[in-house]
Amino acid sequence: MKIELKKLDIDFKILPSDELIEYISFRGEFPEEAELAFIEFCSRFQTDILQKAEIYANKYDHSDVTALDIANCTFAKVWKYHSFDKSKAKSKNIDTAIKLWLYKIVFNELMKYGIKDTCSEPDKDDLDIIENVDELINFTVGDDIERKRDLKVHLEIIERAMLGLSDKHKIIYLTYKAYENNYKNIPRPVSKKLQEKLNIVASSIRVYKKEANLHVNNYLKSLNGNR
Repeated sequence: MKIELKKLDIDFKILPSDELIEYISFRGEFPEEAELAFIEFCSRFQTDILQKAEIYANKYDHSDVTALDIANCTFAKVWKYHSFDKSKAKSKNIDTAIKLWLYKIVFNELMKYGIKDTCSEPDKDDLDIIENVDELINFTVGDDIERKRDLKVHLEIIERAMLGLSDKHKIIYLTYKAYENNYKNIPRPVSKKLQEKLNIVASSIRVYKKEANLHVNNYLKSLNGNR
């Protein structure tokens, strides 16, 4: 049974903010409603988010122009990934909880800006899966030769730790490593690419990730135990 949501006359200005996020999450199915919900969401939180971005930018010696870019990137992430989890909210007041969630995104976007001199969200076609350590290095630090060299040394241990893992385990482990600093979970388009390439379902990805993490962590613990 198809839901005819578009026939409803929705006043987004009176909806609770968490319901706006729910509408945004259905942008694929109901793009018009999602866009209207997103416009109201931005209107509701843009002043707070820009102020927080300016505070963070000033603290890390960035300009107000950078702060505006970071604020825009924060809302771009809400539009694309909308990962707010009401059950994990740190405040009973839903708007306060959403602000705290957004502040974390602002900070993460600022850190991304410090690494790549941009916080712009890539298109889903540019969100790649990572198949080996060299790809992880290129994804993480780009063309910075010195940082590539330093990261290569650090990841040599991880590379040895992955010995004995299947290719599926390695690809899933490295892909999560690539995205874990900027995303709560891997972006949905990346998850779909993993499912297609590895011929597995979403729940299997979590199992492979858990097994790979356990394998690598046990290896690292054994190294520390031998020191």
